[in-house]
Amino acid sequence: MKSIYDYTNYRLYLKDYYESKKAESGFTYRDFANAAGMNSTSWLLHLIKGTKSLSPDSIIRVSKAMKLGKAETAYFELMVPFTQAKTNGVKDHYLQRMLGLKRKLKIAKISEEQYEYYTKWHHPVVRSMVSKVDFSDGRGGSDFGVLARCLIPPIPTREARKSVQLLERLGLIVRGEDGRYAQSSAVISSGDEVASLNVINYHKQVSRLAESAHDLSTKEERDISALTLGINEKDFIRIKARIQAFRKEIMDMASASEVPDRVYQLNFQMFPVGRAEGK
Repeated sequence: MKSIYDYTNYRLYLKDYYESKKAESGFTYRDFANAAGMNSTSWLLHLIKGTKSLSPDSIIRVSKAMKLGKAETAYFELMVPFTQAKTNGVKDHYLQRMLGLKRKLKIAKISEEQYEYYTKWHHPVVRSMVSKVDFSDGRGGSDFGVLARCLIPPIPTREARKSVQLLERLGLIVRGEDGRYAQSSAVISSGDEVASLNVINYHKQVSRLAESAHDLSTKEERDISALTLGINEKDFIRIKARIQAFRKEIMDMASASEVPDRVYQLNFQMFPVGRAEGK
């Protein structure tokens, strides 16, 4: 499902949310009504069709039912009056506030053609490092070897050059008149789950990075732990939702970070290592 920030009509967002949840776990209108604390099982259907509208109280109920983060809730609260507005003046008022919120969050959701970004683990790291490392050669060019040596582990100079070229082509970094590079936006998200082979391979690459973290960093610089859990399917779905919500919260914190001086890789990994017989 697309990010909430890709929508301006909350009814379309609710429609896609419901269809996504239904395809994932057999989610029903009754399930949504129960989560929102509403008696009518067809309440969501009426919202989607436009035969009912959301009140300020029900906006809060819906936001909690969908487990929206703080920033997402703020955006949803603007989408509702925008969608339900009767005049262009009111619509324009809320649209400007929605656009302002997105600019403040500085979240860029990559498009399908930009999935090349995930072909190498170091592309996101290079993107974060270009504005923190001065790798200009003093002659109007760039010494990519300086940049390459700042990564952990270091990468070949030619890979650093290719990465910068890719990021610039995708519009994810920009070069200023002084020759220094900067990010075009602070945070990138591919969404909660993506099926792209490139993204799957990227996840495999960054998972392997953790194997060398003990040798390449001190205990003060890292936090690595593991849990082995005996749970049922319902517990797994709940935990998975909490991880997704927590990830969004971390992204909000990162986008608000002032003068960042380092780049971290945060992996979320939860996978089966045993099943009951016949399952």
